Amino acid sequence: MNRHLAKRKMVPAAILVVVLCVCVGYGVLCHVVVYVSGLAATGATVNAGQDSSAMASSVFSYPAQVVGYDETGEHVTTFNARPDFTLAAFGGYLLGADRGEWGGELMFRDRNGAIHRLVDRNVRGIIRMPFGVVVFTGLAHLSQSAGAIYRVDQRPDGTVSTSVLHVLPGAPGAISWTTRGDLVFEVTMPYLYRRGLFPFRAARTRCLRLDRTGVLQRQLCVAIIDRR
Repeated sequence: MNRHLAKRKMVPAAILVVVLCVCVGYGVLCHVVVYVSGLAATGATVNAGQDSSAMASSVFSYPAQVVGYDETGEHVTTFNARPDFTLAAFGGYLLGADRGEWGGELMFRDRNGAIHRLVDRNVRGIIRMPFGVVVFTGLAHLSQSAGAIYRVDQRPDGTVSTSVLHVLPGAPGAISWTTRGDLVFEVTMPYLYRRGLFPFRAARTRCLRLDRTGVLQRQLCVAIIDRR
């Protein structure tokens, strides 16, 4: 009789343990798995809606320079650059260009049409987050890769400035919105390895998540689910 009573007492306890495990597993799953709703950096835009516009790219062109070197020395070429990304902000427009190994920059075009240089880096995206405007920069070339996330702010005197929010381990790409309003993206980290006498070039990919408050976290790449 005592055995039967003990068994009857163990059944509710076992059910409670199972329910607790399911709840904990569900909580961990909800925290780890993120769902992608769409690309956050898609090209030249004239507003926060990320609508591509070739017209916006040509209207907001600005003078830029490329520095080259040969056997005769340094050569500077000036040309009219067209932004790859634009965003209406701070009473004007943020303009970003990515020309690969030939450079890039972040510029601000104020309401009077004057152009102000903010950052001399290849721009990978200009995005408005709940805590402010962020700019992804980076370049992966040959065996080197570097990147950063800048925050853009407007000072009390009206001037626009930037500050480094996060330094990245490589150049960012595939920047996408999640259903929570965070950003997930990949960083490319090239490296060289030797097999016998010959060096080979390869690359690692790491996924990161920038949440709505500006905190940067590691994200499992396999836990990013595309719902588009």
